Amino acid sequence: MKNLDIRVRLAAMLLVALAVLFIKSEITVYMMLMYAVLWTGLIVGGKKIVLQIALFAGLEALLFLLKDAEHIGNLPLLIVYIRRLVIAVIMAYPVANAPTGKLIASLDRLKISRAATISLAVLFRFMPTVTMEYVAIRQAQRYREIGTSVKDVFLKLPQLFEYTIVPLLIRTTKIADELTASAEVRGMKLDGEYNPYYEVKMRSFDWFAFLLAMVITGGICYMDHRIRMSA
Repeated sequence: MKNLDIRVRLAAMLLVALAVLFIKSEITVYMMLMYAVLWTGLIVGGKKIVLQIALFAGLEALLFLLKDAEHIGNLPLLIVYIRRLVIAVIMAYPVANAPTGKLIASLDRLKISRAATISLAVLFRFMPTVTMEYVAIRQAQRYREIGTSVKDVFLKLPQLFEYTIVPLLIRTTKIADELTASAEVRGMKLDGEYNPYYEVKMRSFDWFAFLLAMVITGGICYMDHRIRMSA
């Protein structure tokens, strides 16, 4: 699974991202989460998505605490959609952790425009980078005893937000400049011919994984339809 074609990973991610927007049953949401965790764990390892799984569990607990609360408006609905977005983010990790050159070569084979190809490559490259930068910022805050407890987080939430977002924006801006310079050195431009280093080719196992992803996602969506019809 670690050598699975990038195009199969991208197709599986898009299928799940679309499915989680339309499924209604909570049972099928949990099934989609289990499928996303298993798929991503087999490709990149389970350690990569521990934070996302913890976030999903935290949102689930928050929904449980707010189920009888009053005067909170559309907050539970917002949490529901953020929780589903977490599933799509988990499915994006196999794409984001792929080598940038292999990702660009795969998108070129799909006949996607060069501007969209470079934009998507930078976007997916940024996902693990932003996560690493956030972890580094939180470690620095703990050394300075900023946001070290739940009470401190809630009492000083605006300051903590500022102390996190400002250095994160500064770091990501610098990384964006470095990525741009790296792309120019490698001859990656909007016009002209680009000869990728990686050879992209669909194997029998890749086609099998693609069909399996379609069957699993479609089966979960069909089960959700049956549950809604029987309700």
